[in-house]
Amino acid sequence: MNKIISLFLISIIISSCSTLEQSIDQLYKEVRSSSEYTVKENETLWSIALRNNTSPRKIALRNNLKKPYVIYPGQKLNLSNLESIESKITTAIKWKLPTSPSIKQNREGNFWYLFNGEIGDPIFATRNAKVVLSGPVLPGYGNFIMLDHGDSYLSLYAHCKDIFVTKGEEVLSGQQIATIGSSEINQPTLKFQVRKSGSPVDISEIKFN
Repeated sequence: MNKIISLFLISIIISSCSTLEQSIDQLYKEVRSSSEYTVKENETLWSIALRNNTSPRKIALRNNLKKPYVIYPGQKLNLSNLESIESKITTAIKWKLPTSPSIKQNREGNFWYLFNGEIGDPIFATRNAKVVLSGPVLPGYGNFIMLDHGDSYLSLYAHCKDIFVTKGEEVLSGQQIATIGSSEINQPTLKFQVRKSGSPVDISEIKFN
């Protein structure tokens, strides 16, 4: 009897741990785990694509969405057969560091750089570009900037404090565009990503100069 009770308790503990891990990872697994996804309040194709490491264009094509790709809360999206991007892009492009070289760099998965600085540390444009998004436009990413570099490459800057550029503005490589903040994150951090044709580039392919 004691052995049976012990096995029962162990199964509960294992189940609880599994549930906890699933809860922690829910943000990223939610989209992948179901072929049908229900759009939540304030979500966009970009926010869903970012969490699924894919491109908004793939989601739009899969669901026959037409430009400007407007989605609404409660809408059902088919996300079956959307493969996570494992970018094999090799490029000689050199990217300027998006912040001070003295700031510690970390990685989050294969597609995000994390720069753990201080509130107010500068954020720079990595190359010449046009601003296509600016402000708190994607839930979960705080004050956010997206730059279009004109050659199918985009660069993304999340959790900014102050933003010094607006949508449609042209910026130069090395120009300060924002400061590091902690909007929608626990500590001052710049979350940085590069995308090629809408899909994330593996950070091992990104070379800073």
